[in-house]
Order: sequence, then structure tokens, then C-alpha cells
Amino acid sequence: RAWSFYLAMGNFFDHPPTDPTILEYRVLQNAAKSFSPVSEDIETHLTNLKGILEWLDSYKPCLDSIRLALSSPSNTELQSKAFQELIPNVVKIEEFYKKVTLLGEFVPLLLASLEAEGRIDNDPYLTRQFLRLLQLMNKVDAKKMMSPGLQNDFSFYRRSVGKFPDQAPVTETSANQISMWIAEATPVASQVSTQLKAGVRKDPTTVLVLAKLANMSAWIVYKDHDVTKVQKEELMVAMVESIVVLDRAAPRGAFHKDSGVMLKKCLKVLTSPVCAELECVAGLKNSLKYSTIHFDKADTPPFVSSILE
Repeated sequence: RAWSFYLAMGNFFDHPPTDPTILEYRVLQNAAKSFSPVSEDIETHLTNLKGILEWLDSYKPCLDSIRLALSSPSNTELQSKAFQELIPNVVKIEEFYKKVTLLGEFVPLLLASLEAEGRIDNDPYLTRQFLRLLQLMNKVDAKKMMSPGLQNDFSFYRRSVGKFPDQAPVTETSANQISMWIAEATPVASQVSTQLKAGVRKDPTTVLVLAKLANMSAWIVYKDHDVTKVQKEELMVAMVESIVVLDRAAPRGAFHKDSGVMLKKCLKVLTSPVCAELECVAGLKNSLKYSTIHFDKADTPPFVSSILE
């Protein structure tokens, strides 16, 4: 069956992308560091996301104190105790929100710096760092989905902040804003795509960089026989996150022929024997189904759901 797949895919990948022309992972891996304001800024955002991921990994929700407070709403002592215990978590959640807000402001600048034809080829280091950024965005959102205590903690804080305004590290107004954001299933992708929408309204080609990265990633995974399992995972996660963000930012989404994404190629590579060794495939398929906006729209080609079954 695997052999028949490769025969079927043979003509599918006869013609490589012309922009970018990075067709092997080693080009990204061996790229010399570039020096520009955008290159420096992306390092900060990579560090921020790594820190957020580590924090989410070790997050300890205040389940017991909240449960006690909810069971005795008139007990001021229990309410105060729960509120006090929440403060360290609330401070970190606000920090999470602020860092992702800054990321959302940065990504349009990053796309603009790579938008011109040939720019991705000319700066493979920045391209590689962007792929890593997309990978971390996906991982942070996936980890947040698996951390319901985060939203529970902040919801209790938001409901209680009016009772203890003098002790509150986050104002009631800010708490309402953060609460709506943290309720998003994928708050990082949501924030980034929201910031991109304004630029897309002025210039629809803004998000084409995301399509180019998705196409490049699919090509390298399928055609570069030296790519390792870890590198495949990095590229597939970045490919899917590119599609998710593009779909949420562009008015018509990513699942149409003019989106710039070689959609059938990207989806077939993700579900192919080439990626069979990757544990992340099921999660990435779910990202495309449930983290996008246009997946289940009437004008999405039937092959999309068929491939992702």
C-alpha cells in the first residue's frame, strides 16, 4: 500500500515551488544567523513562548480552595483565602496574555519582512526561526487546551475581583478582557490572526507568506530523504499552524484554490506513509478540523474532509 501511494504521489510533486526555492532542510539548518531588528525580535518571542510552555507544563490550579469557596459563598474567610491563593497564577496568566499580545503585534511585521518574492530564500535563518515560532504557537495552544484549570482559576478571579479590589493585581476591566481571551480554545492562534486581519483588509497578499511556508514544509518532508523524524515533526506542525492562522486571518480562509496553499499536496503529505512515524499527526489533523474557521463551510472542497478522515 505504501508503494502504491508513492506511485500515486509521483506526478503530484514533479514541479517544486518557485518561491521559495528552499527544497532541503539542510538549507534551513545550516543558515547563518541574520542580523536585523526582526531577527532580534523573533528570538525574544521564541524565548517567551518556550517560557510559557514550561509554565503550562508545571501549572498547578487552585482546585481545592476554589471548590471550598464556591461551596460556601457567604464565608468571607474562604473567599479571601481562595482569592489570595489565586494571585500568583493570575499574575502569570496576565503575563501570558501580554506576551501573546506582543506576539500578535510582531507577526504582521515578520510577514511583511518576508513578503517580497525571493525574500524567504534570501534569509533562510529568519525562515527557520519563523517555522520554530509557528511550532511553538501550536504547542502552547495544544497545552492550554489540556489545562482547564487555567480558565477555571481565572474565571473565579474575575468573579471575585470586585470583592477584593485593593488586593487585585489585575483590574476588573483587564480581567474581563483576559477572561474572554483565555476562553478561546486556541488563544495564541486567535490573537495572532486577529492582529493579521487588519493588514489583510488593506493588502490580501499579506498572509501569502504563510501559504509559502506551508507549501515549502510539505515539499521538504516528502522529497528530502535526509530529513529526520524530529525535523519532519517541526515542519508538519509549522505547516498546519500556517494553514490555521491563514484560515482565521483571511476572509475566505485557507480552504479554497486561491489561498496560495497547495492544499491537496499539504494534506496528502500529512496523512501519508512519510509521516506515519510521527505521533503528532492525529493532533494536527484535529487542528485543521477544529482550530480553523472554514473547514466545514459549504464551499470547502470535499477532498479536504475526505483526506483528513
